[in-house]
Formats: sequence, C-alpha cells, structure tokens
Amino acid sequence: TSGATFTLFDNGSSKGGVDVTLTKEEFDEILKGDGAESNASDADDSVPPSEQFAVAMSSKIEVSKYMAEKPVIATKAFREDGEMITTFDQLLPANDDSTHHRRVYLVAEGLEFVWPFVELGHNQTISPNVVPPTPNAGPVVLESFSESPRVFRIYNMANEEEASAIVSTALNLTGDKALKRSTVGSGTDAEGNDLKREDFGRTSDNTWDHESPEAKVMITRSFQLTNIVEDAGKRDGLQVVRYHPGQGYNTHPDFFTPKDGHENDFDFNPHSGGSNRFATVFMYLNDPEEGGCTVFPRAPAAGPAMEMPPEAKDMFKKGTWEHTVNEDCYSKLAVPPKLGTAALFYSVTPDGRIDPQSHHAACPLIKGIKWGANIWIWNKQRFGEIRTGEKRMVIMKNSADETVYISWEGNASGVIEPGQSMNMNSFEYHRFKASFGSHTEKAFDTFTVQSEGDPQQWEMKRPRRQQQQQQDSSGVHAGVVIAIKNLMDDVLYFSWEGKPFATIAPGESSNFNSFPGHVMSAYLGDYGGEYVANFKAQTVPKHQVWDISRKDDDDDDDEKAKSEHEEL
Repeated sequence: TSGATFTLFDNGSSKGGVDVTLTKEEFDEILKGDGAESNASDADDSVPPSEQFAVAMSSKIEVSKYMAEKPVIATKAFREDGEMITTFDQLLPANDDSTHHRRVYLVAEGLEFVWPFVELGHNQTISPNVVPPTPNAGPVVLESFSESPRVFRIYNMANEEEASAIVSTALNLTGDKALKRSTVGSGTDAEGNDLKREDFGRTSDNTWDHESPEAKVMITRSFQLTNIVEDAGKRDGLQVVRYHPGQGYNTHPDFFTPKDGHENDFDFNPHSGGSNRFATVFMYLNDPEEGGCTVFPRAPAAGPAMEMPPEAKDMFKKGTWEHTVNEDCYSKLAVPPKLGTAALFYSVTPDGRIDPQSHHAACPLIKGIKWGANIWIWNKQRFGEIRTGEKRMVIMKNSADETVYISWEGNASGVIEPGQSMNMNSFEYHRFKASFGSHTEKAFDTFTVQSEGDPQQWEMKRPRRQQQQQQDSSGVHAGVVIAIKNLMDDVLYFSWEGKPFATIAPGESSNFNSFPGHVMSAYLGDYGGEYVANFKAQTVPKHQVWDISRKDDDDDDDEKAKSEHEEL
C-alpha cells in the first residue's frame, strides 16, 4: 500500500522538520492505542485519535515544552491549515500533488497550538473545517508578519455587515454598559478595592459586548482561529473600542504576572500547568484615514519603514508617550487597520513561556475615527472575578487510578474515588479544579461550567507525563512495538544483544515487539557483519518507528542509539 509522506515539526516551528512516511495500515496500527498488541479489539477507545497519533510521532522529533523533562510527549497534532489530525487521508498531499508534502505540528501535553510563521509574507488559507468561510467575504487567511513576537494579519475575519452591527450595538448601549473612557487594571486588591482606573496612557473609549448575535459570531470565530475549544471560562469577553484623533494606548502587555497585584497562588505560567492570556485577536471594524496601527515596539518593521505624514510629525509633544509610540508606529513592526481584517498575536511562546516581545501599543489616531474589537483568549481557565449564571448540573467522572479532590474557587467541594462519578449542582461560569493528594495540591485538570448543555460531562484523566513517571518509579514498563523500515539498497540483518532475530529486504518493513531500554542493531552482509545503526526502544510512545536510510559514522552503541532516537 502506498504511503503518505509528510513533514513533521515541533509546535509553531518553521525549521527542523523531518519527513515521515506512513501507510494506511501503519496509521491504523497507531490508532489501536496503548493497549494494542495484535488486533483492533484491544484499542483504547477513550483516547482520541489525534492524541494516539501525536504520542506515536513524539519519537520522531524533539517536542518542546519549557522546563519539562525529556522526552516531552505530544498529545495533539495539527496540519498546516489548522486541522487536527484524526484520519490518514489528512496526511495525503493537497490536490494529489505529491511534490508538496503536508506539514504536521506536534503540540506538547498541556500546551496549545501556535500557528507557524514559515516566512515573512507567507499566506495560509485556514481549512473551512476549522474556520468556516466568512459570509460575503471568503475563506479566512493568515499572513505572517513576525516570528518573534508571533504576529499575523488575518483577512476576512469579519464582513462589513458584521463590523457595522458591532459598532451600532456599542453606540446604542446605555447606562453602565454605554461607551465610556477606557481603563487599565482589573479585579480587586486584598482590601476589596477596585483595581480598574483611568490612565493617561490609555485615552480611548470602550464597552463590552458578548450578547449581540454579531459579537457571538466574532467570539466563536476567534476561538476557531486559535484552535482552542470555545469556553466561557477562557475569554475576557469582546471589548469594543473607539479612538478619536490623538487617542491611543501606550505600550503594554496583555499577559499577567503575579506582581500585577493578583493573588500569589495563581499560576500564570502555561508551561507549568498555569493559565494566562494566550492569544489576542484584534478586529478592525472600519477604515481610519491615518494612524491607528497596532505596533510592536520591540520588533523591527516587517518591511521598509513607513513614511510619517507631515501632520503626524508635529501632532504630539516630544517626551510624551504619544510622541514615542507614534514614532514607533512608522519604524517598528505594525499591523495596519483595515475593515474586516484582524491582528492575531500570541502572549505565550509555542513552548509555553510568557513572551515579553509581545508588548504592543495602539498607535495614536491621526485622522478620522477608528473602531476595533478584541478578545483575549486564555489557554486554560481565566483569572478573574467569580461569575454566576443559570443553574447547571455537572457529572464529574474520575477515570484516573487515584482519588481526586474537587475544589471550587479554592473551597473543597468533594472527593471522587477511582472509576466513580459524582453529580454536582452548579451554575454557569463556575470554575472547578481537580487535584491528587488533597484539595490544596496543584490542579491537574480544570473545568468551567458552560452556558450550553445540561447536564454537562467532566471526565478527569491522569496526564500522560504522570502515567510515564508512575511506570518509571515502579520499574514496570509495558511492551512497545517497533516498526523497522529498510530504506537502503541492501538486505539488512538485525540482532538484539548479539542474537539474530530478523532480516528485512530493501524497501520492506516489519513490526517487532520489544521493551523500553532494549537495543537493536542493524548490519550489512550478515548478522554481526558491517555495522549500520542501533536503535534503543523508549518508554513512550507505544508505537515507535526506526527508519534506516544510511550507515552511522561510528558505533558508540547505547549512547549513539539513544541520541539518534531522540533526534528523529
């Protein structure tokens, strides 16, 4: 059976890809899951296909996660157009063009997909299965603006009717919801005082809209754009902003840090299991006459610097933030405002670190009026005030092998034994955490009660990294399957600990059962003949692939086998 050749990358990477070829049969074998040995009936149906595939591919390249133990396991895999890999056909080349391989990106457990930069000006049409084409506009397209910070310009993010409706809604809001001077800060301090305040560095007007039909469409489209499952607990709402000439927003980050005045026990680091603002989608709702770009002062311009118009040169007094930011707007990385487009930028790097390069500013408007709308999307439950909506029932199931302790906003809410379930009467927007050991231990899973669905299901599973650590500490390892491919022009002879066990003809492949730590050797001519390569079986994934296409330069057996496997 002919195979599919694709190029495998680490999350968000533009370099270091490795070509991989899989047949339909090999792909199906991977999806049998951790319990697979010889037949499909052993499949672990509880593990999603994308996770099975990602785990199996984790031995091919080095998957990145800041400060994580090596090797890092990937649990999600995405195609270059944003589709999560769940079927073999997704790996086949587009339009049957075998010269252009699909690109596949592996995302470490606990992290989220980040669109790859590829190169300046690269355009990527997003799959309609990920973001449906915008009515009366067309498919959504990303244009690469910057690798660090990771910035894209999005085309067809909104059509003219949607943009106009959001502006109209904002203008017609009254009372506490009406447009008013924008503020900075959020939440309350230890004494309960409101931290929101007006600031001379932010001079726009704003309001919030997450209820109008068009706002709901924009929120959903933004989640789809970032490939994060829509969740009311992972967003701050849709903010609508208006700028008049001279108004802007000084350089600032969107991410939070503990020193921002928030409680110290909240983990803002995604790489360690915490939560933060992951990505910002800023939509432009009209065409300003001059000014109003979104600028990233810590990054060079994407092309030749723009010429500052004469009226902008003398508009702001030297020494003011407006003057400084205005100069940056014409010399640094800037996304221009245009009706229907958006700026997508990440506050978190692909390996889970907070990105200080993501500091940005709203360029002071020079002429006209500027309307925009933005949404901050979190990688997990957001930090913020407790909200309560309509009553909802949550069915909580413990699929881990250890007692789980449930807490709500820091308060103990229940205990669930392994394999057991518990029904919880709750409300929309309430946020729960699941921990091992006690209610106060670090959470391994979280859940926000949604508006849709009653009852709602929350199944808790032990993270794959913890599963591996349990195996390592007990010294008990399940068997693994090694798929060996001979890509050389000669017959290869294989041995394990000096004992012959197989021969594979050129272009052929075979599967063998093995155990972590076992080292196999390949030779030319005969068993123990001319040395070609070694392979050391790893603890994970369950299904590993050894492609042999060249002869090693030396035979520093175990260490070489291990390093080669980790570099795949």
